[in-house]
Amino acid sequence: MPQRDEGGDEPVFKKSQWGTNRYVYNANNPIGLALIIISCVVFVVFMYLIQARKGPFEPPKRTPWSPSINENPTYPWGEHDEHEHDTPTTDATPSADATPSAGLTPSGGESPSAAR
Repeated sequence: MPQRDEGGDEPVFKKSQWGTNRYVYNANNPIGLALIIISCVVFVVFMYLIQARKGPFEPPKRTPWSPSINENPTYPWGEHDEHEHDTPTTDATPSADATPSAGLTPSGGESPSAAR
């Protein structure tokens, strides 16, 4: 390890010796050495927080699901005339009093009663 200069005239940053024009911390300067240690400690703490999913990396709390108003609409016509209009159903089975309407048949052609 190189001897430290007691005069304190070492720069905090020195030019990299890897052939680039970048500067690096100088470990021969006490401030440069402190910056090296602080950088390593900050890196280790952030890696722990990321791995443990703590602090700013904690996932958001899950809220229980509730349907929006668009998924659970209310039908105001069901309150006034109970026999004329029923609330729409998602059940695909027809009711006992269901009658086919005049018009097109399921095959796409016109029904015989509508042709008259």
